[in-house]
Amino acid sequence: MSRLRGKTIVFEVDGTEYSGGVSNVNMNSELGERSFGAYEESLEFRCQVVGFQDFAAASFHSYLWDNPGKTVSITYAPHGNATATASQPHFTATGYAEVLPAIGGAAGEYFTYDIAFVLDAAPTRVEA
Repeated sequence: MSRLRGKTIVFEVDGTEYSGGVSNVNMNSELGERSFGAYEESLEFRCQVVGFQDFAAASFHSYLWDNPGKTVSITYAPHGNATATASQPHFTATGYAEVLPAIGGAAGEYFTYDIAFVLDAAPTRVEA
């Protein structure tokens, strides 16, 4: 068994790396409306991101503001590795941000925002 302790986040959207602009990434699922299908068909998937507010043109925050509702491709490497392997996989997904990121925060603190991407399907495990 190998426990994972986060050191570095590798996070890409549409092929652009925004690792320095985010502090937390979680891909998760929740139970949606149950119907007559199989259990796994009722799962809804999200990618929750905590980012730093940065108004530079090339920042992730600005990208989200410039592209509201756009479907994007997401790549997340929880081990911080550049190349996916069987023991240190990457996870990919497509989805869109539900809302625009926040602007503002508390004086004396770094301004951050929480944003959720609604994913089209379960994240795909990439091993090579």
